[in-house]
Amino acid sequence: MPLARLRPTSLVVAALLVSSAACGGGADVERAPLPDGISVHIDQSRTERKGREVFLRVHNGARRPLTVERFVLTSPRFATVRWTGTEEIGSTYETDLEFAMPRGRCGGALDARVALTYRIGSGERRESSVRVGDPYGNAAYFVDRDCAQLTLEKAATVTVGDPVVSNQDGRPVLRTPITLAPTGRVTGVRLTGFRSTPLFRQAGRTTLDVALGPGDPPTTVEMSVVPARCDPHALAEDKVGTLFGIGVDGPGLSENASYFLPLTRAQRTAFFTFFRSSCGMS
Repeated sequence: MPLARLRPTSLVVAALLVSSAACGGGADVERAPLPDGISVHIDQSRTERKGREVFLRVHNGARRPLTVERFVLTSPRFATVRWTGTEEIGSTYETDLEFAMPRGRCGGALDARVALTYRIGSGERRESSVRVGDPYGNAAYFVDRDCAQLTLEKAATVTVGDPVVSNQDGRPVLRTPITLAPTGRVTGVRLTGFRSTPLFRQAGRTTLDVALGPGDPPTTVEMSVVPARCDPHALAEDKVGTLFGIGVDGPGLSENASYFLPLTRAQRTAFFTFFRSSCGMS
């Protein structure tokens, strides 16, 4: 039996239906405001600070169960995130929908929005588009940190030397040399200093002003640290103790922008070894 021919208008309609299903929650989804009591925001667990795993937390303060089937998260500061699955959330409960945070771009406000596809009880599928909160600033911190890293790496080649123990005022200090060689590709970028962590505090200069523009010479600065506290429990449970922030100032960067000093596994081990030795734990 010969196949029926589709008229040109039928082809257009079919293409539009396919396009609608691909871009949103599908043609069978009712677009509606998010019901009262249901809220969403972005957050990150402290145990995941070394990586890029974050989550969209969905709180169901409504009276009936909520089943989330899909979300599309957008922002001018990072690439679109798409999640699909089936997560049932009982009344007064919440769940975390995990995803890998895309690399951030330099720019203005985060302005994140999510298109959430869900069912209330046994009802029809709905899609609601709402602004996404970032109450603890974790998402904004990610994109600002990525922007700082991109800016600094574009402005200079960063080389981190091996940490060395020395004495300062009769106490051991761990010094790490950091060499910055300007690339000449951008102007107006400066290294502004180093940040402390829960395990280590800065023992040297925390505020710097190193110009990294075209014509500026290579510069070697030193980060000097000592244990912030000799707590074996803090060391055993540490997740962020060697995530030292490097302050960066430049065009398009937020105030106090920074990114993590790039350390190798061996260099991180040297910091932990120094901590144990200085605190009498070795």
